[in-house]
Amino acid sequence: MLLLKRRWFNLFELFRELNWSLLGTLVVVSAIVAWAGDILGMKLGKKRISFMKLRPKYTSRIISVVTGIGIAIVTLLAVSVTSESVRTALFSMRYIQNQITTLTSDLQTNRQALQGMELDLFQSRGELQEKQAALQSVEEKLAVGSVNLAEARGQLSEMITARKKEEIEQKILMADNEALRSESQKLSADVVSLGKEAAYLRENIQRLREGRIAVFTGEILAQGVVHDITVTPQIIDSAVTRLSEESRARLAYRFGVSTDQIKPPKVDSASIEIVKQKLTNRPGRYLLRLTAGENAVEGETVEAELLYYESLLIFSENSPLAERRFQSGISREDLEDQVYRLLREVNAYASSKGVLREPITGNVGTIDSAEFLDAIERISDSPKAVTLRILAEQDIFTEGPVKIKFVIK
Repeated sequence: MLLLKRRWFNLFELFRELNWSLLGTLVVVSAIVAWAGDILGMKLGKKRISFMKLRPKYTSRIISVVTGIGIAIVTLLAVSVTSESVRTALFSMRYIQNQITTLTSDLQTNRQALQGMELDLFQSRGELQEKQAALQSVEEKLAVGSVNLAEARGQLSEMITARKKEEIEQKILMADNEALRSESQKLSADVVSLGKEAAYLRENIQRLREGRIAVFTGEILAQGVVHDITVTPQIIDSAVTRLSEESRARLAYRFGVSTDQIKPPKVDSASIEIVKQKLTNRPGRYLLRLTAGENAVEGETVEAELLYYESLLIFSENSPLAERRFQSGISREDLEDQVYRLLREVNAYASSKGVLREPITGNVGTIDSAEFLDAIERISDSPKAVTLRILAEQDIFTEGPVKIKFVIK
């Protein structure tokens, strides 16, 4: 049943594809020409027309033939006018056949080329599959390589960090090495200096064995103050001369001889020039001091150095320096010990304020023993608690000395 329906459908499609307008035109034109020929033949047959001395019978046949030819010609003309396909089939059939042959050949060639392309496509698909497999393998290797690269980068980062740390440690070690080298050089210099000092001490010991020490290193030979004037080089030279004579007098007094028997100290000229450069044309109050550059025994020339200090007012007269309250009934020994401690505090206090210490003893002044003992007696004999105040006896400057007085209340 299905096959029968399919056949009817194909037949219907065939009839639908026919050129019904062309067939209708052919039928109409053929009918008109045949009708016209038939009428013409009948009229000619009735008139018994003879053509080229032929019998009317043959003339009628010739007219029928001519009419048939006319029908064919008119049919072809009509069909040609109404249908482009008929015109093409009548007048361009050979050209079309040539084109069909060429196109068939091209089609065959294209089919062969298509078959070759299909073969190439099949091969390309195989190669593509191989490439995809190779690409997958490469991607797997790349993934493994990426992991290894990340691990290598981590290790490299750790190595760089360790290297930087080692470089820092190396720099520290190099700095320490340089410091140790410098320290070693310094120690070597100290060893040389100590050797020289030891030799110098041995010489001084030998000199001590041979005679009496006249002065010690750093001891003050003489000092004086220049003030209320603008300092000039001439004033400094005059002060150096005066201090030299004063130091001779002090040494003569120390050994109980005349001043003529003591050689004047040899003052370092460089120290004099330094003092001149620093103080020339500078107004103010300045302390000039001659100090011994090294130990010297009796009879030797003393090597001296000129030093200067700006002399300032440290304490005014009656300025309080220390104060302490003592209870009654304290023993004399404890009292003397506490007063001595109080005097040491005064010594340290004055030094911290700017009073220069005596280089040998480290003191900044002296006190009369009678005044000290009198203060001890008064405090010890007092029946009640008393307060001991230590005041500046006079204005005290940088050079000192610190002269004090006791006030007991």
